[in-house]
Amino acid sequence: MANDLSTFATKGEARAARKLVKALLARELSVSVNDGEEWTVHRSRNYREIVDALATTGIDYVRGYAPTGDSMGTFMLVYGNDEDGSELIADHTDNLVCNSAYKAVYGANA
Repeated sequence: MANDLSTFATKGEARAARKLVKALLARELSVSVNDGEEWTVHRSRNYREIVDALATTGIDYVRGYAPTGDSMGTFMLVYGNDEDGSELIADHTDNLVCNSAYKAVYGANA
């Protein structure tokens, strides 16, 4: 059965969202997902659980947490801006960890 990300996001948006989740997990972060109304995933390291929670609404907030429990930053994902996913990340915390994850999604020139 398809999840909301593959059902409601474009292929480009889904690809960018999956890259972001992989980038956060590769940085040893746990991830929480807010669908604009509530936190639906809490500090998970389970890729499938995180991805399955995305795109249930038009906006997601994805927050990464260090193993210490400290918040490392938040990404705002807005669906429907551009089919290729180049504008999926509408905003993110400006720090080394989040900028690194952003570049993992969009490349070194981002």
